[in-house]
Amino acid sequence: MAGNADSGAFLRSAEPFIYSAPAGPTQTSPHKFNKISNSDARKHGDKLEDSVALDRPLLGASSMGHTILIDFETFENDILRVHPSLAADQALPEELVDHARLVFDTLFSHGASPLEIQIAEEFIKVINAETGGSPLSRHKAAFTGNHTSTDGTPSKVDAGLYSNEQLPVTAKPTTGKLTSGKPDWNNIRLFIEFKRKNTSLDPFDDYEPDDPEASAQTRQAVRHQIINYALDIRNRQHRTCIFALLIIGPEFRLMRFDQSGIIVTKKQNYAEDPRPLLSFLAWFDKVSPEQQGYDPTATLLKEGSRAYKLMDEFAQGQASDMEHAEGSEVAVQHSAEDQAALAALSNDDESYLDEIELDDEDPRVFKYVREKFGESLEEGWPRYRLEVGEEKRIFLVGKPIWTVSWLFGRGTRGYIALDVKKRRFVFLKDCWRPFYVGLKSEGAYLEILNPLGTKATDVHVPTLVTHGDVARQITMTAQYANYRAAQAKRQKKRRRQDDELSPPSASDGAKEGHITPSVSAPAAMDVGNADGPSSQNDGEAFYRHFTHYRIVTKDVCLPFTAITSSKQLVELILDCVTAHWLAYTDHRLLHRDVSAGNVIIRPSLSSKNTKDGKKKVIWEGVLTDWELAKEIPARDPSKPEAPKEVPRQPERTGTWQFMSVAYVENHPNWPVTVADELESFFHVLLFYAVRLLRHNISNVSTFVADYFDKFTVSGDVKRRCSIAKKMAMNEGIIKVSRWIPLQFEFANGNVHRDLNRMIGNLLKYFKARYQILAWEFRKSQRKCDSAVSGPSDASAPLALPQPSLDTDDRRQIVVLEEIELDESEDEGEPSDQIKTRAELLDGHSAFLAILGNAINLKRSTPKWAPVWPVGPETDVVKDRLPDVYDPRIHASMANKMYTPSAGGTATADPNGAPARKKHRTGDVSEPTQVSIPRQPTRAGTVSGSLGMSLGDS
Repeated sequence: MAGNADSGAFLRSAEPFIYSAPAGPTQTSPHKFNKISNSDARKHGDKLEDSVALDRPLLGASSMGHTILIDFETFENDILRVHPSLAADQALPEELVDHARLVFDTLFSHGASPLEIQIAEEFIKVINAETGGSPLSRHKAAFTGNHTSTDGTPSKVDAGLYSNEQLPVTAKPTTGKLTSGKPDWNNIRLFIEFKRKNTSLDPFDDYEPDDPEASAQTRQAVRHQIINYALDIRNRQHRTCIFALLIIGPEFRLMRFDQSGIIVTKKQNYAEDPRPLLSFLAWFDKVSPEQQGYDPTATLLKEGSRAYKLMDEFAQGQASDMEHAEGSEVAVQHSAEDQAALAALSNDDESYLDEIELDDEDPRVFKYVREKFGESLEEGWPRYRLEVGEEKRIFLVGKPIWTVSWLFGRGTRGYIALDVKKRRFVFLKDCWRPFYVGLKSEGAYLEILNPLGTKATDVHVPTLVTHGDVARQITMTAQYANYRAAQAKRQKKRRRQDDELSPPSASDGAKEGHITPSVSAPAAMDVGNADGPSSQNDGEAFYRHFTHYRIVTKDVCLPFTAITSSKQLVELILDCVTAHWLAYTDHRLLHRDVSAGNVIIRPSLSSKNTKDGKKKVIWEGVLTDWELAKEIPARDPSKPEAPKEVPRQPERTGTWQFMSVAYVENHPNWPVTVADELESFFHVLLFYAVRLLRHNISNVSTFVADYFDKFTVSGDVKRRCSIAKKMAMNEGIIKVSRWIPLQFEFANGNVHRDLNRMIGNLLKYFKARYQILAWEFRKSQRKCDSAVSGPSDASAPLALPQPSLDTDDRRQIVVLEEIELDESEDEGEPSDQIKTRAELLDGHSAFLAILGNAINLKRSTPKWAPVWPVGPETDVVKDRLPDVYDPRIHASMANKMYTPSAGGTATADPNGAPARKKHRTGDVSEPTQVSIPRQPTRAGTVSGSLGMSLGDS
């Protein structure tokens, strides 16, 4: 790309991109809190029912600023790599072109504006015709706009191209009669959407080449619609890109989608000259599946094949399957039949299935793992064979247990997969990771934290099986945006040079002959010099570079909603904080995305036998999704300030509901610190506690909304944390009403003293931190001797005894000596005691000690005997976040605040759908108030955390 800048040709690069951070105080890649993908409700761990009213506007809002507009000829040459043109490359019969011209000219004669169904009927007749020639030989077009698919996907795409063997119709399309086909999202190659001739139905604007995404509500609705179709295909198939065709009356646009954005052509009249459009269809018909956008490392399994049957066999329950409840006892030895069952083979073909390397590990599995795998073999969903890592290890997958809700970004999907080599269930994550110099993959961090690839007893992180980038697949859209911006820069430079060399003349005028490349405004990025690919530091750049990546871990884990007691919740959080502590102290690694979806539960068998000679099931908290981790430079003790950190990419994702108040308020000028991450752990603990334990909160959905999902907006339209979260950190208390503090209770009504005291102690430390930060801010405002650059990341000056790493007593931590604080409201310099407590949050010892002491049944202080549920006892209740709670409501309101045109009108379709599309049942209108209206029913809780975090955007 960059190396050929002078030649003007667009060449793709396979190397990571260089991000040049802006000059100034920025120390971390900024979060785009106004991007809906950072507020994905499903990061809470719950799968929500589809709602066109909520999902499509949010999907559209999340994809704004991702469009590159170019002319058809440029699309041919730069994107399809066809020279000199498609028409020259595809020798179409003149009879075909003349016939198409006659049909379309008749259809639109005398300014006629036929309905979409009429346009679709004639168009499909032409491209499917057998007499007179057709641009298609291997594919056919099918009309599917009258029905939804049989798999329950609500979208009704008008038409699509399918291979001849997979045409979803019951009659031959060559008869000229439209059949009653249903969309087949598993096999559609290219989707087609028809609109009647009307500017209000065109989602793009050729008259605004620098900002081609039309802002009118009806035009936005069409854009949301076609992006939804692309998302449906992306979620079911394994693609590197998706091609689509938009027909608007007598004009058409070609579209190409990938994880970075859309490349779309300007409108062109096919009724006047059908050759360009027919030539594209002929090209698409003849090229390989890989050129059509299919991932060659993913193979669709045929029903009845040996691999297909093998998945069915492994979904069947076995007598040796184990219960996963903590404390359950299982036999020490497994039978020889269990091992033999793994190697069972049929005598069919597919020789790769014979490459088995069984190990000595216990072949038994927990029941929930096999059951979840069986659920993924849902009828109607495709099954795939995926290759992972340099060795191209084979894994078989069905329906993902998780898919993200947004088309652009990492596109994460998580699967419970069958490892063909080991004949074991594993967790496989398929995503597109940011591709910049200095960024490591998630697997690279797991190799650092657990280099032996075994079940970690110290650092509780997922156990890596294999990982790797996929076949050097890199998003084209971001690279092309840089290329076009470089063209614009060179063009501007030439104009400036011409102006300097040439005297002004009356004919110069406004230099109307110079055409600016048609790229969305955010794409105006400097690509740097010609030595290598780079990305400018434009804070509004939306075209992020991604490379395809897969990672497989051994552990198929449980979500935190599976806990059975308050003590267990604290123990599991303690495990995760311990993993965070070890990663930081041993490797200077900060996780930087501690959130509810990134703490999971790993059941396993104890290393020691019970008195009865059996193994016990033990649960461990696991801190997962290390992709956003960063190595923090060590501080030089001889220098007063911590070393400045440098952003490595123009933007990073994360779950802002669990970020610290200080980080949200001050990023990107402050980097993430240990204190910020510990505060995030506190928010995660609180989130699960209010959902699953007894307390005095009368309305949990209101509390969760007020504390986690709502936000405030400052004068500079910067999103900030909720008022409830700020008050908790600044005042050191969480209130359920104006006067009443939050209190956890037991079933008999008694106060849960140990849990309440633990939370109160943690809040005292956070309050001390914010007292220090407030004082430092006031001091900087008064322009005192030293300016404040942010919280220190130095180790705590008070060394506390460290937690034990022995598996049996790792949660038994020594008592932390109490520090009596001056709680006065004096705005002067905080006391030494307050400073000491705040400084302790720069390390992990105090936080670990508070959690460890709380659950230590042998402790000597406080004087009362600790009371926690023990063994099979439980104080957990059914999830108190009701099924009607839908965080998308708040995301929708955020969409309206940041995108004024997204608001509804009195005459608008309440679903924001184009007029021809029927309303879906069960949808609701978008809210206009901050209060929570009646919301659609949520589906049963499905973990998005069965193996690793699947958040993203």
